[in-house]
Amino acid sequence: MPPLADVTVLDATQMVAGPFASMQLADLGADVYKIERPDGGELGRSNPPIDEGRSAYFASINRNKESVALDLKSDRGRDAFRSLTEAADVIIENHPAGRMERFGLGYEAISDHNPEIIYCSITGFGHSGPYRDLPSLDMIAQALSGVMSITGPEDGDPHRAGIPIGDIAASMYAVQSIALALYERERTGEGEFLDVSMLDCLMSWLTVRAGSSWDTGEPYPRMGNALPEFVPYDVYDTAEGYLAIAVVADHHWDRLCATIGREALADDERFATGAARREHRDAVDEILGEAFAAATADEWFDRLRERGVPAAPIYDTLDVRTDEHVQSGDLLTTVADDHREVDAIRHPVAFDSTDQQIERGVPALGETTAAALSAVGVDDAQIDAILAAIDPPDP
Repeated sequence: MPPLADVTVLDATQMVAGPFASMQLADLGADVYKIERPDGGELGRSNPPIDEGRSAYFASINRNKESVALDLKSDRGRDAFRSLTEAADVIIENHPAGRMERFGLGYEAISDHNPEIIYCSITGFGHSGPYRDLPSLDMIAQALSGVMSITGPEDGDPHRAGIPIGDIAASMYAVQSIALALYERERTGEGEFLDVSMLDCLMSWLTVRAGSSWDTGEPYPRMGNALPEFVPYDVYDTAEGYLAIAVVADHHWDRLCATIGREALADDERFATGAARREHRDAVDEILGEAFAAATADEWFDRLRERGVPAAPIYDTLDVRTDEHVQSGDLLTTVADDHREVDAIRHPVAFDSTDQQIERGVPALGETTAAALSAVGVDDAQIDAILAAIDPPDP
């Protein structure tokens, strides 16, 4: 049995942080009902690329869910949502702070009727503090968290990370906290309000960078792909493709020198220790740049991994899908929906005792509205009125 079997989740989220969190819950066995506005559905449904009316962006983080179309701005929609909460274990939402309270659907209102509810609210900056009402997307969290200040070239502008790490950090902490709250509820019988701030989550990922900076009183440097602590720890051009090298111990350096046919460098006093290599960073980079030009990134990868040197070619998003190691495991799968089969990435943690539940692709807008509302006692007339308002996005 999946670890979250028999857990019912109402997912009133959109874009990335909330939907990615609820998809993880669904993959681990929870019954997830995605609450979407009836006029076109969640915003992510319209994000490109779109093929045959289906957004690949939306599909990548919304599998394994059922869709219930409700207008939470209307009395009828809010009443229906309240009915659903009476049979729910978890609510996850990422509306701006205070909006669900204004709808009469905040934690205090819902817990009056269902004191065991676990209510997870994901916002940019939490439900208190000067930035509480500041609009936030991933870029804003990356900027304010300090992450962008240490990302990008040393002599260039700050860069955001290539994936929405603010959204993903909040998503992962949300799932972790929901699982812990479910465990705590088994002991106490009580629900919980979980206040997940994207900024706080991303700042927690600074870890050793913050530790170094706050101890020295100096901003952590932006160095492109390099690190101040280790040399060589960078990306190098080759005869074809780019190669990442991560030498963090002297024995790595010794093996690297042997692989490029420059064994004498291991005993050269300029390079023999980590401290020495830090002092002669430019010389190390010049030597390796010349050496790596003699073969391709894939060829160097094969040679270096044979000797146990931390190295890898820089893959793009298509390369990684066909990598021999990735293909050897169960991470990749296909998911079918009404349109076609699509490639998908499973939950990355394998449970020894159970298989993940990946049963369906993207739900059609509002496809489960009638069944879900009928199950919690909403009368047929109200259901018919709600169904009449559903307006799917244009194909």
